[in-house]
Amino acid sequence: MKITRKLIFVSVFLFGQLYAVDLKTTPVREAMNFQLSMSGWDDEFNQVNKKKENDRANQSHNRPGQSVKGKSILKAGLLSALVPGAGEYYLGHRLKARYFFAAEAMTWLGYFSFRTYGSWRKDDYINYAARYADARLEGKSEKFHDWVGFYESIDVFNSLGRVGDPDRAYLPDTPENHWRWDSPEHQAVYRGLKTKSKDAYNRANFMLGVALVTRVISIVDAVRDARRMQHRLDDSFAQNDRFNYRVSFNPLAEIRQVNFTLFTPY
Repeated sequence: MKITRKLIFVSVFLFGQLYAVDLKTTPVREAMNFQLSMSGWDDEFNQVNKKKENDRANQSHNRPGQSVKGKSILKAGLLSALVPGAGEYYLGHRLKARYFFAAEAMTWLGYFSFRTYGSWRKDDYINYAARYADARLEGKSEKFHDWVGFYESIDVFNSLGRVGDPDRAYLPDTPENHWRWDSPEHQAVYRGLKTKSKDAYNRANFMLGVALVTRVISIVDAVRDARRMQHRLDDSFAQNDRFNYRVSFNPLAEIRQVNFTLFTPY
């Protein structure tokens, strides 16, 4: 009567030993060995076990979030505080880091551009006042610059200006304090140049605020990404924190035809 592969497996599994079994060579055993080798059952069974081992190895070596292994959440935040995007780059998020790098570069480019433009316009209105109002504004305060733009001359400042503000100090008409516009049009041009300079400096200060906000956003993003990656890594380990086993069967072996291996959690 023909013995099926399933029946052979059940019979050997039930009556075989888990450890060393030394079977004597008999005609029945030789016939069984020949039947199993011809059927390819042992190869098929071993391939299934090998596939399980490979799957387990891949799961162990390709855990979600493994790239965060050895990464520090604190370091990611500090790097983003220094340079926005550096924390993301440290965590391996290169594309996101490029966006932050580009924003940082544009921010500082805007800052220095506005500062430069404001300085140019300041030199322009200082030279303009010297030419059309005979005023010396180098080293003077912003308040004095405003007085020159608002009042026609130092005489008007001392007379009309002190009427509305009696506590204002009287300015003696010296070469350092003197100014007198030759026309209202030139005074208006001066005010326009001064306004442009002030606006440019304000925009430069605004870019500093943008740089600060960009750093805060990058810090929050880097810390959040690092925590998410760490959680995924912890979840991966938790999935592997269970017992597993493997049963290997080789009836052709002289000893240990059936082996049982227990895998403990990591």
